[in-house]
Amino acid sequence: MGRRSAKDTAKLIDEVARGDRLLEDIKDPQLRETVRLALRLHKDPYTAPDARTRSRIRARVLFGLHPHNATLVDRLAIAFELLGRPTPYAMRALAVGLVIVAVGASTAVVSSGTVADDALYSVKTTSEQMRLALATSPEDRAVVELSIAEHRLAEATALATLGDEDNAIVATSEYGEHMANAAAELAQVETLQPETATLVVQLQQRIDEHRATAAAVVARLADDPNRASAAAALSAVAARGAPAAGLSPAAAIAQDAADTADEAASLAERMAIPAPTTDAPPSSSGADRDVTPPTGKATPRGGEAASSDSARGQNERVSKKERAAESARKAADEAKASAKKAKEGSRRTPSPTPRHR
Repeated sequence: MGRRSAKDTAKLIDEVARGDRLLEDIKDPQLRETVRLALRLHKDPYTAPDARTRSRIRARVLFGLHPHNATLVDRLAIAFELLGRPTPYAMRALAVGLVIVAVGASTAVVSSGTVADDALYSVKTTSEQMRLALATSPEDRAVVELSIAEHRLAEATALATLGDEDNAIVATSEYGEHMANAAAELAQVETLQPETATLVVQLQQRIDEHRATAAAVVARLADDPNRASAAAALSAVAARGAPAAGLSPAAAIAQDAADTADEAASLAERMAIPAPTTDAPPSSSGADRDVTPPTGKATPRGGEAASSDSARGQNERVSKKERAAESARKAADEAKASAKKAKEGSRRTPSPTPRHR
């Protein structure tokens, strides 16, 4: 009998299992035994051992094992595996942090040139307050205050050029406030630290430059009737006040800056006073009162509507000027407080006594 293939054997097993062929009809005894075993395995499938048997086998296998201690290579592999797990998360956090820093820095740079009523102006003022919070020494705070004051002067110049007199006055008053703050910081250590005197001289030089810049802007805008009133706000910066007697250089600068802020606030308060309106007196003639249109139609009320719109616009302008006056006065009060602080600080810091050899 020829050699059967596995396919033929499987076909023969299927025929016997279906009953198409009897097991006794298979002549080859070896093949008949193979089919018989296959049918028996099919009828009696293998069953896994019970839980007790599995536990006994597991205990026997583990008892025969002899594990070795962890080597240096094993420990290094475990260490690198543990260190490698949080790396993707750390890189993601670092990337997100860099994106946030980049966006914040770009926003701060863009907002540096903004003026009042701009969308990013609050970002600018917030960054300025953060810089002040990070400054630790009086000299550092004075430098930051000077930088903020120069920003306010640039804003006042830009606003005056645009004809925005209200915000220009507020920016001018805030310029005086921050200049007074810078001088007050230097006045605290003016006589205790000799190097502070150099900073005071440099501060006075910057103020002289500010006055020259403001005077040039005032001269340029004075001939324009639409921007002359806005240029008047910078006149407080351009004017040089009388030197105060009995004050240290830093305290004198603070007092001069407070006077500048107060002058700008006074200008804002004068502009906030509404101008008196003159209405035409009603006619007392009886003929004028009894005159009616010959056509019998009602008199158009366009004049009354225009008058109402004009009054509403006047009220809005007055309200805006009042808010500007309040902001300017608040800055002026802060400048006065800084000037007072500078005077007290200069008195509390006596000059060091010279040493006699």
